[in-house]
Amino acid sequence: MYRIGCDIGGTFTDVVVLDTERGEVHAGKVLTTPDDPARAAIAGLQTLCAERGIALDRDVRHLIHGTTLVINTLIQRVGAKTALLVTEGFRDFLEIGRGSRYDNYDINIDMPQPLVPRRWRRGIRERIDAQGVVRTKLDEKQARLVVRELGQEAVEAIAVCFLHSFRNPVHERRMRALIRKEAPHIEVSLSSEVVPEIREYERASTTVANGFALPPTRRYLANFREHLDQLRFGGEFLMMLSHGGITTPEVAAQFPIRILESGPAAGAVLAAFLGERIGAPRILSFDMGGTTAKSCLIDDFKPQVTKEFEVARMARFKKGSGLPINLPVIDMLEIGAGGGSIAKIDAMGLLTVGPLSAGAAPGPVCYGRGGTAPTVTDADLLLGYLDADYFLGGGMHLDRKAARAALETQIAAPTKLTLTDAAWGIHNIVDENMANASRVLAVEKGVDLTDYTMIAFGGAGPVHAFNVCRKLGIGRFLVPHVAGVASALGFLVAPLSFDFIRTYILKLTDFDAGTLNRIYREMEDEGRRLLAKAGVRPEDVTITRSADMRYALQGREIDVPIPGGALTTEHRAQILDAFAAAHMQKYNWSHPDLEVMGVNWKIVASGPRPQLQLSHRGNGVGGSPRKGERPVYFPEFKSLRPCPVYDRYRLSPGFTCDGPAVIEERESTIVVGPGGQVSVDDLGNVVVAVPAR
Repeated sequence: MYRIGCDIGGTFTDVVVLDTERGEVHAGKVLTTPDDPARAAIAGLQTLCAERGIALDRDVRHLIHGTTLVINTLIQRVGAKTALLVTEGFRDFLEIGRGSRYDNYDINIDMPQPLVPRRWRRGIRERIDAQGVVRTKLDEKQARLVVRELGQEAVEAIAVCFLHSFRNPVHERRMRALIRKEAPHIEVSLSSEVVPEIREYERASTTVANGFALPPTRRYLANFREHLDQLRFGGEFLMMLSHGGITTPEVAAQFPIRILESGPAAGAVLAAFLGERIGAPRILSFDMGGTTAKSCLIDDFKPQVTKEFEVARMARFKKGSGLPINLPVIDMLEIGAGGGSIAKIDAMGLLTVGPLSAGAAPGPVCYGRGGTAPTVTDADLLLGYLDADYFLGGGMHLDRKAARAALETQIAAPTKLTLTDAAWGIHNIVDENMANASRVLAVEKGVDLTDYTMIAFGGAGPVHAFNVCRKLGIGRFLVPHVAGVASALGFLVAPLSFDFIRTYILKLTDFDAGTLNRIYREMEDEGRRLLAKAGVRPEDVTITRSADMRYALQGREIDVPIPGGALTTEHRAQILDAFAAAHMQKYNWSHPDLEVMGVNWKIVASGPRPQLQLSHRGNGVGGSPRKGERPVYFPEFKSLRPCPVYDRYRLSPGFTCDGPAVIEERESTIVVGPGGQVSVDDLGNVVVAVPAR
């Protein structure tokens, strides 16, 4: 039986097939088709299965998919015409937000515009208080009139966010019934289902984003499913969640905001898996593709997860400059740095790279698809890091002459640099941008990156990892098999899971075990039901409890583990100790005499993690691993010099060599500078020791 992972990125679509009996992995990479992303995914799937003689109707157990569709929809603001219904008197809180500025000293600051224009934000007469008691009944006559008006304005989706609906969702649910009766063609998102927790602004922003992306996501998934049905796909179709779990396409279609970061999350999941396999608890996951680069810190084999996530930031690295999304997401720092990042000379006459990308259409100049702006990939080609005749394993020829002309006229001539210096400048600047992003991540988390091992993947990650590691002081990096499509492989190591959250504000001095047991029991029953529906046996279900807690006068909560089983008053001390330990770890202080509040009570219901056994394979190729040599540039040599080139598929465990060296596989290339030392471990990973600067 086979399992398949499929990741649609901004430039390339990656497909990985895992032979579960032999542990062998086969990969394919095709250009993304922006007009219809499913088309490239299906084409890559068909091609790879045909090459391996795999019958989709009987040989494939799971197809697990991730996509950038949702986040691109939000960033590009190309989603549905969305309305927002709120409690009367609170029409503008989505625009007011928290009333804070992300840069207090910039008088020309640009704040992110709401996804819903003011004319489609309407107040509904109703009121539920903070205890969940109905104070003003829902005015159904007014509600129907508002829905009819919105329907006449061609609204496609409605987000409903009434005050305190996380405590009592009765009015939101009734509002949905009215919408379905008056305008059944309009999609509905309820805040009490999307994110049932305190803080109206973040709850509304998340619910609106879900509604904004819901119609295009539902159409996309239906289209993908239709393609699979035409191919007589006989396995189970699943989706990756932003926090690293797996869910069904039905849940993804109802809550598309949960698959916001599905592709990047898979890369971090794979890095954590590999870190556990090699016994390295501290990992910096470095994923550089054609459009973006993502960094993620992994401690004790678990990617860090956050709920403070923003999309479409107006200013890089500045919190508060984007649209808040209040759902668990693997904590990554993502910047516009990839193989397709465009290089240009700015108004000051300085060379800049990114964040704009040539993407898949038209792509870098060397792709020969109509691109005219020089990119990182064009520079890497001219530096000798890429083989024009072996890109995608020879499936795509790169036009060196066109890349040379673009860099010469647009970069080298205006700056009076040599062509090689211009190309190195592009390569080095994008490396510095990525190193800076990782430094910011390390400072925010209070860690020393010199203690970490980098795992580099993505089509461009292994090309740039050596120089990025030197800038960060990281002593080694590892490149797994099929590194160019590693995120697609990450789909295959994630467990099926569902997460639930309920807000119930509680002082720990008034510990109410009965209410907490009821809340946890309801969430756990729902999680077990959904897992059973997805085919997970009851004995294989794992329930992980936690809570968002804070001191009484604090503004933000921290995540605290909660013991399983029936809670009693005796568990109060245990939970307080867990909170103190978590607070000490995050803030380096705690105070035993301060009142502690429980705010959100959470569970993750998950199935077993797939037992993925990867076998090293030489692809049946014998002979010397050295393919030959070609001119490659390294700054230590000041010019292009002959450099040995190795075939990744001929490297066996125990292989070693010294840099400089280039190691090629179909979907990516590893570049090792002078002073680097290469070895292949027992799992077939290429491990590179990086000298200090």
